Amino acid sequence: MPHPSEKGHRAAYATLCCISLLALLPFLLLTVYNHPQADDFGLAVRDRSHSLWETQVNYYMHWSGRYFATATAAANPTISGDFERYKLYSFVAVLLLPASIFVFVRKLLHNRFNLLQKLALAALLLCLYLLQMPRVSEGVFWLTGFLAYQLPNVLLLLLLTLLLSFFRTEDRGYKIIYIVMAIFTCVAIVGANEMSLLMTFTTILFINYYNRNDKKNSPYLLSLFIFCALACLVSVAAPGNYVRLSSHLKASKPLLSISYAAFLTILSFVRWLGPLLVATVLYVLYWGMRLADKTEDTLIFKVDLRLSAGCYLTTLFLMQFTFTWAVGERPTPRVDNVIYFYVICGWLYNVQVALCKYNHLLKAERELTPALPLVLLLLLLSSVFEINGTIATAYIDLLSGKAAAYDNALNKRYAYLKTSGCDPCKLPPLPAVPQTLQFIEIQEGEASKTFWVNSDIANYWGKSAVYLSAPNPEAEDNFTTLKETAKRLLEK
Repeated sequence: MPHPSEKGHRAAYATLCCISLLALLPFLLLTVYNHPQADDFGLAVRDRSHSLWETQVNYYMHWSGRYFATATAAANPTISGDFERYKLYSFVAVLLLPASIFVFVRKLLHNRFNLLQKLALAALLLCLYLLQMPRVSEGVFWLTGFLAYQLPNVLLLLLLTLLLSFFRTEDRGYKIIYIVMAIFTCVAIVGANEMSLLMTFTTILFINYYNRNDKKNSPYLLSLFIFCALACLVSVAAPGNYVRLSSHLKASKPLLSISYAAFLTILSFVRWLGPLLVATVLYVLYWGMRLADKTEDTLIFKVDLRLSAGCYLTTLFLMQFTFTWAVGERPTPRVDNVIYFYVICGWLYNVQVALCKYNHLLKAERELTPALPLVLLLLLLSSVFEINGTIATAYIDLLSGKAAAYDNALNKRYAYLKTSGCDPCKLPPLPAVPQTLQFIEIQEGEASKTFWVNSDIANYWGKSAVYLSAPNPEAEDNFTTLKETAKRLLEK
């Protein structure tokens, strides 16, 4: 396959970096308006009342084997009522993903690519994830969801970075340091959620299989696998998992779970394939072919493509199957955030494996016309700013004033709940619901007092019950929001 010209390279790299900054910017700005929601309040009440050890034992026995997610929830600033620090945590949460992607890409591309090339690949990966992320509100802005589902994605990139460092050093002392750090990281990921557990376990198993005859590295990798397997056993064997499983009436149906998981595995590629293909061609043109030529940096891709692809598809199926078996329904958006992350990682890894295998068939001498990269970059840009897409929605929530109105209304709600003697408390509905920030809210009417979100917030503020006096406004499509915003501006 022909390569673009060097001048075209620099322009494309710079363009990708700019697109990525445009994609990331609204999420950073929206953190100023973010607030706790859902489990943030209920877990804050829990952690006010019990020690970390008591909580771990209780949850492990009666609710979940997610020991890492349970432990990190203690970092929730809602416990102390520090809602400004909650916004700061959100800002850090948004930045952690691009930071971890860049750290991984920098290690992967090593010293064979310059800084701009590394930044551009990190930018491409960030754009690809953000523009199709199933639910940003559940993955980034809801702290409990971030700690349980998004932080493990960040840690997986750290784990892979540590393993790359492990393979590239000859110093025995550094090998021990890297593998010990990898063990701690692996144990943390496994204890976060079941999807992350699966993708981490199969990744470590795959790495061990391909290095089984490497006498220098296999003992270290085997120790990593043993700790990973033990952590998986601790998480899966938790009695609380089976207590929670019994609460789902559609759970534990083998035929339904297998068929539904197979369908959802295929659907994963149908729903996410468009931008993924655009990013794939850009990756092949600007990094993949060159990485395939650099034999020192491609040893991790010198694997059997059939086995690699089989491991990838099997893991995706198991991720879907685990949820459908446990719940009897398709994965929730926060779970899909993890699955989509693995879809991207596994897909591009297998693309690079294929490039390394068939590199000799793809080489050509003539220079590539700049038309194809230009078209691909325009397609990527149009995907980023598609009117109902994730990133466009973030901009609209920000610029339409929805986020500011949401922030102001919740601050007034807190002041009322803190100072008012109401009990039960009837609260006014929110004036606007920014889709990027919020995914669930308390419900209206006295009959909803027992709804879990209502109960959690009532317990947090020391009330017997809270409920809305009327429903929150329905979420508008972005085109309607833009039209209404323009109308208000013209009236002013």
